[in-house]
Amino acid sequence: METPAVVKMDAYDPEMSRIREIAKACLENKIIAFPTETVYGIGGRMGMPGIAEKLYEMKGRPGSKPFAYHIADWKMLEMLGVVQTPRLRFMARRFWPGPVTLIVKDTFGQKIGIRFVKNKIASILINEIREPLVASSANRSGQPSPHTAQQVKKNLEGAFDFLIDAGKTEYSIDSSVVDISEDVPVILRVGALKAEIEKAVDDIKRGKIPRKKILIVCTGNSCRSPMAEGWLRNEIDKRGLTDQIDVSSCGMGARDGLPASPEAELVMSNRQIDIGGHRTHHCSKSDVWGADLILAMSSQHAADLSRLIPSAKDKTIVLDVADPIGMGMDVYEVTLSEIEKKMKQFINEIIKLDQTEKA
Repeated sequence: METPAVVKMDAYDPEMSRIREIAKACLENKIIAFPTETVYGIGGRMGMPGIAEKLYEMKGRPGSKPFAYHIADWKMLEMLGVVQTPRLRFMARRFWPGPVTLIVKDTFGQKIGIRFVKNKIASILINEIREPLVASSANRSGQPSPHTAQQVKKNLEGAFDFLIDAGKTEYSIDSSVVDISEDVPVILRVGALKAEIEKAVDDIKRGKIPRKKILIVCTGNSCRSPMAEGWLRNEIDKRGLTDQIDVSSCGMGARDGLPASPEAELVMSNRQIDIGGHRTHHCSKSDVWGADLILAMSSQHAADLSRLIPSAKDKTIVLDVADPIGMGMDVYEVTLSEIEKKMKQFINEIIKLDQTEKA
């Protein structure tokens, strides 16, 4: 191996040209050492031939201890064939991106570890590579995990092609590792966010998490989707399923933080349903990935969702309800009646719970 290149970067304002240079090297099967929010990691792209074996050799690590995939986009969970469960959805919504590694199952029934990095440099780098990194802490097995580039050089000098030096890591502690592949989650390593992790695991054990997530989507998240969300929440409450089914809404073109339209609030209040606390939310990849069922107001919304997360098309119902924005109260009343009609048409599918997967 040639003399490794040490590239200094600003942790908060990294130079994109240098990141692209390192991403190109990684695509050419080079080994890189990089900062995360917890410790410095070392690894290579998922498709690199023999990457796991190389990491085992350089770290002196037993082959019985697998490495984690480091991702930076929700689409990468699909690349890894991750099986979505209520446990994963619950933990991912609370801790990703962040300093938590989750052990899950893929579609082959194999356990894999996944870390959705929050560190800006690592996130940009992985997205430039466009595939997960197979990585581990940049230290010899049994040695302390490194929190500076200098420690990486001391531990693994000559083992990597590039080292990104972005100063000391944020947490100075390893990520927490939680196995959620089975019904009862197990904390395998106590690290960052200890108290929060322990509470979340306890909630899962006690069944205090929703078994189903429903997402309702329109354009601005100010009329149709908040009306539909309010109606469905009320219906779920009447059926005693509030603790089992989680409902939220978003808009493909929404601005965050605005209230529902006055007309939408008024027609809902006429049904004794209060949506006064609603605030608009722009649809994100995490919203789409984390939903078990999506109710889209139009076929265009469904197409937009599929562009965000390809698998969205397999879990989306198109309600085909016209946008009342800018219209009068009579149009809003018609819109709400149409939403109610379509919701009732699909209500059995909407409220159906998978009996084989309780958490």
